[in-house]
Amino acid sequence: MKRLTLRGTVRAVAVLAALLVVGCAGFIAWPLPGTLLSREALSSLVLTDRTGHALREVLSREDGRSVGLPEGRIPPKVRQAFIAAEDQRFTWHPGVDVVAVARAARDNVSAGRIVSGASTIPQQLARRLVPRERSWWGKAGEALWALRLTAHLSKEQVLLEYLDRVPLGNSTFGVEAAARRYFGRPAERLSAGQAALLAGMARSPARRDPYRRPEMAMAGMRDVLSRMVVEGFLTKEEARLAEETPLDLVPPERVFEVPHLTTALLQRLPELGLDRASRIETTIDPALQAAVEKAITEELRGLAHRRVGEAAAIVIDNASGEVLAYVGSSDFLDEEKGGQNDGVRSLRQPGSALKPFAYGLALSKGFTPSSVLADVEVHLATPGGAYVPKNYDRRAHGPVRLRAALASSYNIPAVRVADALGPEQVLRVLREAGFQSLKESASHYGVGIVLGNGDVTLRELARAYRGLARGGVVGPLREVRVAFGPDGKPLRIPQELEEHRFLAARPVELLTDVLADEAARAPAFGLDNALRLPFRVAAKTGTSRAHVDNWAAGFTRERTVAVWVGNFDGTPMRGVSGITGAGPVFARVMALAMRGLRAAPLVDRSHFEAAEICPLSGERAGPNCPGAMKEVYLPGTAPRHTCTMHRGDGSLDVGPAYLAWAQAEGLASTSVSAEGGPGAQPGFILPANGDEFLVEPELPESAQAVPVRVMAPQGAKLLELRTDDGRRIELRPPFVTRLPAVAGERRLELWAPGGSEPLAVTRFRVR
Repeated sequence: MKRLTLRGTVRAVAVLAALLVVGCAGFIAWPLPGTLLSREALSSLVLTDRTGHALREVLSREDGRSVGLPEGRIPPKVRQAFIAAEDQRFTWHPGVDVVAVARAARDNVSAGRIVSGASTIPQQLARRLVPRERSWWGKAGEALWALRLTAHLSKEQVLLEYLDRVPLGNSTFGVEAAARRYFGRPAERLSAGQAALLAGMARSPARRDPYRRPEMAMAGMRDVLSRMVVEGFLTKEEARLAEETPLDLVPPERVFEVPHLTTALLQRLPELGLDRASRIETTIDPALQAAVEKAITEELRGLAHRRVGEAAAIVIDNASGEVLAYVGSSDFLDEEKGGQNDGVRSLRQPGSALKPFAYGLALSKGFTPSSVLADVEVHLATPGGAYVPKNYDRRAHGPVRLRAALASSYNIPAVRVADALGPEQVLRVLREAGFQSLKESASHYGVGIVLGNGDVTLRELARAYRGLARGGVVGPLREVRVAFGPDGKPLRIPQELEEHRFLAARPVELLTDVLADEAARAPAFGLDNALRLPFRVAAKTGTSRAHVDNWAAGFTRERTVAVWVGNFDGTPMRGVSGITGAGPVFARVMALAMRGLRAAPLVDRSHFEAAEICPLSGERAGPNCPGAMKEVYLPGTAPRHTCTMHRGDGSLDVGPAYLAWAQAEGLASTSVSAEGGPGAQPGFILPANGDEFLVEPELPESAQAVPVRVMAPQGAKLLELRTDDGRRIELRPPFVTRLPAVAGERRLELWAPGGSEPLAVTRFRVR
């Protein structure tokens, strides 16, 4: 019984072996797929600017440069070098070299690890044409394909297909392309040494890169020359001369032009349906691109002392959506600063640059430019706990009109607007404006979404601001004007999103009027600030937490510009805000973008109605208001009531919500209720007893201080602060000052002139 079983097993194995042989033979005999040797894969893809100037030449499918050997002719020296280096028995084996396989198996078994390979030129070609996993099964499949290729193609054709596809470093594929790149000449004019150097790179193009590892490249060349002598292709004397003859290696090319944009496009070729393209004409304006690159380099030089290392910028034509300039970093080749990071597409927190979209929604929901927002301390309940927003200047400004709050970028009013609208509605508008990177829920961001606590890209910001420039309609940005396939016919280019409206036109026009208001911006940034240009610009800056990122974005009718400055590694800048960091870069880039153009009016104020209002209350100016200003409104939304905040006796009725603020500013009077009025206890509003202040080591000491705000006795004109180090500081209305942030337990006293004891004492800590 056992003998029968053994006989049956042998028979079964024999049958399986026979079937395997028949199957392999059938596979080898089957005709090659018609597209397997498609020359499209060897067609170089050329990316140009809008004038047709080449920015970069790459192999469309492999992100590398490739040019086939002219007319399919293989230069003799190239043939000899590659056969000697890669496949000495190429002319007679059927695709797999049994001798080489046996030798490699012996060497690998002897060493206990893989120390030798046996891939023939047909096997290497099979690896390029039909990539397989690097395993024993993968190697077996590769061998079958090599046998099949050799069965259907002549040896000459196999060698030609291999030489046109072999990777030779620096994103270069094929001998012809490598000859031009490394030696500046066609392959037919290569010397024996040059051909040997390329052949030596075939197995290890990175290890034998002649630019980065010249010693290894020369060692490979010498090895190939020795093999050529053994094979009878060269005499020893010819090999010696070839080794001693200068290689005339051309200098490595300077990085391709507009590197971040071309790299981004190449990565998205399949997504764009352009993986078959042979020429892509981008929207880049070469003169503007060069000018913006130069401006960024120069501006960064001026910001270096503030530890600003990098910048990015994008310029858009508003009418067409075409990207005219695209700078992802100041130097693509600077590895130390992470220059290959693309600041246009990197995800970062935009700070206050998102505020306009919340305010635009507010203006469409009944708010007006004179709607008064309470800029006083507020504690908001959020899923993450209590949230106490602070303004950039660490001050509270009391009742603030919407126009002033947005133009001066006050945080507390913005948070109140987001809270009133609801974070869900603010997030909805941001997503509709094209901020696709904001993927988390509204509860995740909370009201902080209006202060930029979600990550977005500079490109998204520019696209959304262009949407504001177009009256609330966001549309796709275009970085490709036209693309052609190998047959010369134009290819269809899909759009990244469908054009749609995200805010009503009239509220956006009113928002634009606010963003372009230099007078409203002046209280926070001064009249002579970075956003003041010879033409009207609607603009907004932003600074992320801990001064890691600066942003500035804005638009004219013709152009939109967005700028980021910071450090790719997250290193905080020193005392730089959006207005002092990104702002100057933005101003210079916008001036370049508008060069040669006549700026059209940003807003047609005939679409609005005007009213004289009180700057403090936002209501119509009354007879007791010390000043009045003109404000504009959407038709039918101007205030109807007259200001009651200013009284005939000169007193001010601010109401309980603003009482502490008014007292601290020295504005409250006897007409204010007893809470804080006559008889109210003087004391410290800031620092409150028990407060802690954190000194940030990354920021300069001059930018850090302890804010002091005092509730003054009724009618007081002069008070005195006494510090624990013996200093005496006079304090006059509005009884506000700042003290150096000196680490330790601190004590501060408030005195009336000539008093015998302090009016109030507060203790706080600086750490």
